[in-house]
Amino acid sequence: MIYADYELQNVTAVVRSCLSKLYEADSFLFKRNDGKGVCERCLVFRFAHYLQDELPEYYVDCDFNSSAVVERSASGQLVVAERPRKEITNPDGTITGRYIDVIVHKRDYQTENDYICFEFKKWHNRKDIEKDVNNLKQLTSRYLYKLGFLLIFGRVLEKTKWTIFKDGRELVQDQLVYGDSL
Repeated sequence: MIYADYELQNVTAVVRSCLSKLYEADSFLFKRNDGKGVCERCLVFRFAHYLQDELPEYYVDCDFNSSAVVERSASGQLVVAERPRKEITNPDGTITGRYIDVIVHKRDYQTENDYICFEFKKWHNRKDIEKDVNNLKQLTSRYLYKLGFLLIFGRVLEKTKWTIFKDGRELVQDQLVYGDSL
C-alpha cells in the first residue's frame, strides 16, 4: 500500500467516525422541523466539533480569512504567495464571496499544513452544489489542501454520501459513506 492510499484511508476513517458521532449523539437535529432537520450550519458545527476532537494537532475552522496560494512566476517557476484571503474563481470568471464550510489546517502560511477542506449539503438541498465542487477543486489544486470532501448529509447516516477531491479532481465520486467503499 502506498502512502497516499494509507493517508486517504486514515482520513476517511476519521470522517466516518465524526459522522457516526453526529448521527448518534445529535440524531434529534436531523428530525426537527417536520423531518427537514435543523439548518446546515448547525449540522456542520457539530461535525466540526467532533472533527476537532479527532485531529487535535490541527485547527478545525470555518474558512480562515488568510491563505497562501501557489502561482507561476514570470519565469515559469511555482512560487507560494501570501494572500489576505482565499480567492476562488467561479466558472463564469467572477471571484466568489462565499466561504468554505470547514477547513482543517495549521494557522500559518505553510501550504503543507493545509490538510482537509469540506463543503456540506443536506439531503433535500442541492442548491449551488456546482460552486461547492468548484471550491473543492480549487482548494485541492491551487491552495494545495491534501483532500477535499463534499459531504451530503443523509436523513439517516446510511444515506450520507461523499465525493472526495485530490489535486483538483474527483478521486471518489458520489459514494455512500457506509456503502461499499474504500
